[in-house]
Amino acid sequence: MTERSPFVSLIADRYLRAQRPEGALTWLRFATLLFLVTTILVFVGDRVIEHRMGSHLSQFLWDAHRAMRPIKYGVLITLTTVGLGVEVMLRFTVVPTVSTMGLFLGTGVLVTSLSVMSGFEQDLKSKIVGANAHVVITTPDRPFLNYETALAAVKQVPEVIGATPMVSGEVMLTSPSNVSGVILKGIDPRTVGEVTDLVKNTEQGSLDHLLHPERSSSPGLSAAAVLGVGEAKGQADGGAGQDGGAAPDGGTESSRSAKIGLDEKPATGQGTGVEEPPRKRQKIVPGIVLGKELAKNLRVFVGDEVHVISPQGDVGPTGMIPKARPFRVVAIFFSGMYEYDSKHAYMLIPEAQKFLGFDEEITDLVLKLKNPDDSETLLPVLGERLVQAIPQGGFDIQDWKRLNVGLYAALRLEKIAMFIALCFIIAVAAASITSNGIMLVIEKRREIAMLKAMGASTMSIMKIFLRIGLSTGILGTVLGITAGVALSLAFHHFGLPLDTDVYYITKLPIPISAWQVISVGVASLLASLGATIYPVVLSASLRPVEGLK
Repeated sequence: MTERSPFVSLIADRYLRAQRPEGALTWLRFATLLFLVTTILVFVGDRVIEHRMGSHLSQFLWDAHRAMRPIKYGVLITLTTVGLGVEVMLRFTVVPTVSTMGLFLGTGVLVTSLSVMSGFEQDLKSKIVGANAHVVITTPDRPFLNYETALAAVKQVPEVIGATPMVSGEVMLTSPSNVSGVILKGIDPRTVGEVTDLVKNTEQGSLDHLLHPERSSSPGLSAAAVLGVGEAKGQADGGAGQDGGAAPDGGTESSRSAKIGLDEKPATGQGTGVEEPPRKRQKIVPGIVLGKELAKNLRVFVGDEVHVISPQGDVGPTGMIPKARPFRVVAIFFSGMYEYDSKHAYMLIPEAQKFLGFDEEITDLVLKLKNPDDSETLLPVLGERLVQAIPQGGFDIQDWKRLNVGLYAALRLEKIAMFIALCFIIAVAAASITSNGIMLVIEKRREIAMLKAMGASTMSIMKIFLRIGLSTGILGTVLGITAGVALSLAFHHFGLPLDTDVYYITKLPIPISAWQVISVGVASLLASLGATIYPVVLSASLRPVEGLK
């Protein structure tokens, strides 16, 4: 008997395909299609209600509408899976259908889960890199005094696109409502935007007000800010006007008359038409920039004052006296990271040096690179440039990966653990391929013996069972990867519903990595191949005499 590939394909496909009458399960296809169309109509109707009638819904109906979103997505995914299972069952027998759908679910869920986790990792990485620098240079063993020379040296590296000095320290911030411990950083507003996203993340106020704190309390504020902040403070302080002094010449006549009406003392027997001399300007308070969560915790707004307290103060008769100084909130930023928005505050470098007692030195020199992923290879280059410029050395250079090594190690471990856990779904489907192959060998012992007696070689029998197992594995893997990629693209386009109070984002980026898809496909195919080996060996070891008894 000649060994040809069509012969192997014919025998394998005969045992894979179901021998059912034509149109036996067609009603299942129409039922699934009907449910799918109904689900699509529900989605379309929900979007119409949201855009056309959202303002007319009660709070209860609106909350119910939001709660129905994950249910709708779950119903759509379930119906799609059931419909695909019906299509496979119309062509295959029950056992290959179960094995195919098991691999379909395993690979599809694995691709989608890895894409979602990669989206969280990418969002977290962008926020960490945006809020911090790519490279941080410090001098732990000596004061960082000659930072201008170091700054000029690192700027000569072509990969460095931004550099700025910083002063860091831990302080306490107090307001009339609350107290919070923060990390205080002195910055240069003119160059900090070249390294971090602080300028871009500023939602209220402006970093320029750090250089010109008098502008933050000018009459150019909105009426709500003047009435809500300035008037309240004026009443609390007996009309003393704590908003930074008298109105400048560019202010409106109404604001000037209002303040004169509160502050002036008219002479006896004279009318209000007598012009009083302008009151003396109050001392300008330096500015400070707070995170959104920190400002919410302290219950302060742009224009309010906070007190910065440092434990490293002066020595008095009773011991150490903490140093305290008032600052005016000139801007509020929102980075999307709770740890930064609730624990970071910024002010000018000279103000931070004076308050923290650093004289003319800084604590950090931070850099931004063209490609942050190449930071590890640039660390030796930066070290050589710094030593050439400042021979005394003593520099400690760390990149963003090393500064956040614990966080990224946890994310990587979580992704690996998720991959291994979801691979058990593929392993269960592969086990069904093994059981199906063993049952088929036992059931077809007589047919295998007859084929061998007619001249079929052992290799032909092995190819038949290998094709049966791999056909199921390849079909389930291809369908699962296709569904996983399609679902990831749908989530990326339409958005994955998230609670903004927890994740600070309304739409999660879901990137599709080619190597992740390939790794899932390879793992599924290897599991299918491994599950097919034992039935193949079992069929090859069967002797024709034993099968014909």
